[in-house]
Amino acid sequence: MIDQIRIGHAASPHGTWIAGWVKEQLLHDHPAINIDLTPVTPSLTDFAGQNIISDTLAGVDLVVVDGSFLPTVDDVGVVVAAVCERADPRHCIVGDGDAITVWHPGLASVLSVTDPTVSVEVNLSLIDIGPDVTAGVKSAERSTMMPLHAVSRINGQRLGQTPIEAEDILSVCGQGTVLVYSNAAAKELGTLVFENLNAVDTRREITVERYFKSQLHETYHSSMCCYATGSDRFLYLFVTLVVDKVSYRTRSGAHISALGSIVEQAIADLEKQTGTELRVAVISGD
Repeated sequence: MIDQIRIGHAASPHGTWIAGWVKEQLLHDHPAINIDLTPVTPSLTDFAGQNIISDTLAGVDLVVVDGSFLPTVDDVGVVVAAVCERADPRHCIVGDGDAITVWHPGLASVLSVTDPTVSVEVNLSLIDIGPDVTAGVKSAERSTMMPLHAVSRINGQRLGQTPIEAEDILSVCGQGTVLVYSNAAAKELGTLVFENLNAVDTRREITVERYFKSQLHETYHSSMCCYATGSDRFLYLFVTLVVDKVSYRTRSGAHISALGSIVEQAIADLEKQTGTELRVAVISGD
């Protein structure tokens, strides 16, 4: 019987919010459990470092991470106990029809605003920025977008209609998701978290997106963005590539058993559009 859970999280506004949200969900069905929230790092970007999650789990039971900050390969001995239900990863705007705030520095350059009288402002106040990515954020090469529901709770912003089309929204891999990590050996805890928080459809989508990112040898944030979605039988991978502020898009689909074919087709399509070789060829010797 589990009577106490320690949840590690980033101390930033976004990191604190998603940890509190996970706590809320667990207490809904298990109100007797004592759940403590423990800040373990200043920024969500820190979790993308090698062995950070496994080292953190030495002092807490769970680690709550924004899905867009994850490396493509998990640490040894660590498991994703749950991938929580996804908010729409294209939701990264706040506005009332006259003014729009976007949470991605590079987004304003590729958005199509249908009404020229509407102002578009970039706001970095809620984006987790570590020392290693500050320069990249300023150049719009790296960043993240705040899921819209998180923005509304943290900042009290009024959400309304905006003249931005959904297909013009740029989303990074894993955007809109919350992942909960545990040690592989903590099976009772892992089962409890899985049963209460895991969303099968979202987990499948994130698997595709992380696989795509790993095939391109990309880090947790880059100008390679993708968004996977699909039915019980099929998956579609929507991919956006930004090169010198020019946006290239492709969509590939395949049966869920053919994960590799979705990624291969998307990469091939983007290489053809951009005239750029996206992957470094691996040459093996004799």
